[in-house]
Amino acid sequence: MKMDWKAAMLAAAMMVGGSTVASAQEAGIYDASQVNYNAIASDCGCASDVACGCDTDLTCGSECGCYSDSCCGGMDWFGCCEHGDAWTLFGENCCGVEIGGWVSAGYYGNFRGVNTNNGNGPVPFRGISNAATLNQAWIYAEKAADAETYCFDLGYRVDAVFGADGPDTQAFGYGNRNRWDNDWDSAVTADGEELYGSAIPQAYMTAAWGDWEVKVGHFYTIIGYEVVQAPDNFFSSYAYTMNYGEPFTHGGVLATYSGVEDTTLWGGYVQGWDTAFDNWEGQATFLGGVSRDLSDSTTITWAVNAGDWGKTNGGNIYMNSFVLTHDIGCGYSYVFQHDLGVQTNIPGEAAYWYGVNQYFFKEINDCWSAGIRAEWFCDEDGARVGFGPGSYYATTVGLNWKPTANVTVRPEARFEKFDGIYGNGGTPYAEGTHDDCVFYGVDAIFTF
Repeated sequence: MKMDWKAAMLAAAMMVGGSTVASAQEAGIYDASQVNYNAIASDCGCASDVACGCDTDLTCGSECGCYSDSCCGGMDWFGCCEHGDAWTLFGENCCGVEIGGWVSAGYYGNFRGVNTNNGNGPVPFRGISNAATLNQAWIYAEKAADAETYCFDLGYRVDAVFGADGPDTQAFGYGNRNRWDNDWDSAVTADGEELYGSAIPQAYMTAAWGDWEVKVGHFYTIIGYEVVQAPDNFFSSYAYTMNYGEPFTHGGVLATYSGVEDTTLWGGYVQGWDTAFDNWEGQATFLGGVSRDLSDSTTITWAVNAGDWGKTNGGNIYMNSFVLTHDIGCGYSYVFQHDLGVQTNIPGEAAYWYGVNQYFFKEINDCWSAGIRAEWFCDEDGARVGFGPGSYYATTVGLNWKPTANVTVRPEARFEKFDGIYGNGGTPYAEGTHDDCVFYGVDAIFTF
C-alpha cells in the first residue's frame, strides 16, 4: 500500500509547476541539445572567461591565473593551457546552415570480471563490457531561425547517429512496432540484445518571430539536466534518472516564449515519450515548463510532461524535473536535480519513481576539469529498471582532459549499490549475481 507522503509529494510538485520555478533548458541559451556544464563556470571576476587559465596579468589581483595564492586554490601545478579555434570539417557558408558532428568511442568495464555484451548492466548506455565501443558517430545540419535579424524566419535541424548509443535514442516508444527508426539495429545478440544501431533523434522545423519560437517535428526533450549528446555531458556514463526516469525525445509541437526578462517559458503538445511522427499508440501529453535566472550565477528550471501515455505504456503519465545550477565562483559549480514520475490508471497500484542527482565541478584550466556526481534513484515498483522495487545509489568521479579545442578525453570511476525494498533482495549487477559493483571507463570525443 502506498504511503500518504507520496500524494503530498506529487501535489507539491504540481504546485511548484504553477510558480516561477521551471524546466532544465533555455531555448537558444540552455537548450536541451546544448546543455553544457561549462556554461556555469566562473571567470573569478577576471577579464578572461577561464577559471584558472593563462592570464598572468597582476592587475587581475591574482584572483585567477596560475598563481598558487589565487582563488583557484593553488592549482598552478597543472600548468597553463590555451586553445585556439576549433577545427570544423565543413567550415562556414553564406546560407546560415551549420553542419557538424562528433565521434565518441571508449571502453567501459567492471571489477566483477564480467566481460559480456551486457556485463555492465543496468548502467545506462554502457552495458557492453567485453569490447571497446564506438558510442556515437554523429552528424547534424541546422539552420537556426533568426528573429533578431528578420521579422519572421524559418529554420530546421536534423540529427543522425550510429553506434552503441544508437538503439538507446531510437523512437522506442512504439514498442515492437517498426516505426520511424525503431528497428534500425545493425548488431543484435541471439537473445535480442541491441548492441549497435542508428537513429534520427531530431528532425524538426522552427518558426521564429519577436519573442516567440515554435518547433514542429521530432526533437529532444526539455526535461532533465543530462542529454544524449556526448559533448554536452561531463561524464561518459549517464544518470539513472536520465535513462530510466525521463523521456529522450518527443514528436509534436513546442512553443518557446522569451519575452519576460530572465525567464523562458515552454508549452506544447507531444505524442508521449520517445515517438516521432506516427501516433498509432494514441499518446497525447502536455510538455512545458519555465526557466528563470535568479542572478548572474543561479538558474532554476522546472519542466513537466503529463497526459495519456497511450497503448504500449498504458494509463496516464505525470513526470516533472527540477534543476538548479549555481556558479559558486573560482571555477567551482554545483547542480541539483530532482525528478518525480507516476503512472496512474493502470491495473493494480500506480507506479512511482523519483530521485535526486547532485553534481560538483571544478574547472582547473582550459584543458582540465574535475567532477563528481552523486545520485539516488528509487524505482519503487520495479517498473522502470526491471530488477524489482528498490533504490539505486551511484557515485561517479571523473576528469575531463581537453588537449585541443576538438578533443575531450573523459576517464571515470563509478561506484554503485542496490538496496531492495518490500523484501526484494535484488542483485542487478554482474548479470544478476551481486547488489553492488565498481565500474571504470574512459572515452574520447572528437568534434568536427
